[in-house]
Amino acid sequence: MAKKTVRKQKSSVPKNGAAIQLTRKKLFLWLGIAFLGMVWMFTLGVMVGRGLSPVRFDVQKLKKELMALKEEALKRGQARLKSQIDNPSGNSEFEFYKILTAKKEGAQEMKWQGGVTIQVASFQNAKHARQMVARLKSKGYEAYEVSAIVPNKGTCHRVRVGHFRNSSEAGRVAERLKREKLETMIVRE
Repeated sequence: MAKKTVRKQKSSVPKNGAAIQLTRKKLFLWLGIAFLGMVWMFTLGVMVGRGLSPVRFDVQKLKKELMALKEEALKRGQARLKSQIDNPSGNSEFEFYKILTAKKEGAQEMKWQGGVTIQVASFQNAKHARQMVARLKSKGYEAYEVSAIVPNKGTCHRVRVGHFRNSSEAGRVAERLKREKLETMIVRE
């Protein structure tokens, strides 16, 4: 029987675990390619800086367009500010009468003063406040709307329930409202 000799093939991965082997020749080749890339970038930068590039930008034209856009934005801002000064609530002239009459009706409902009440919600839209008041009244609550001007926010329409002499009376009704998934806050009238 003849002996078979088995030769070990050399592994392509060196013992230290590096998968890529760089010889001096490959190292100098990669460094040369990187150096040429950097020289090319530098050359392009010089060409652009001196105005030798094929792409041209008209800086004066761009400045003029920018100034026109700034002036237009400034005019729009001034027009918006003027409209807010002329009509601070944002309502038309015809809605002003509705607000005045609504305040008169609210004043008639709030005859009793001096205790506490429960605030259920606050809306910027009066329609939403009136809808919530109607819903609460249909459930048997003594609900009403109070409008107030809040600085930097405009007019808020607050939905409140009841007139109570003290916080403990209001607390009992507030618990019922909380069971109906409404957030409540006891406030002075």
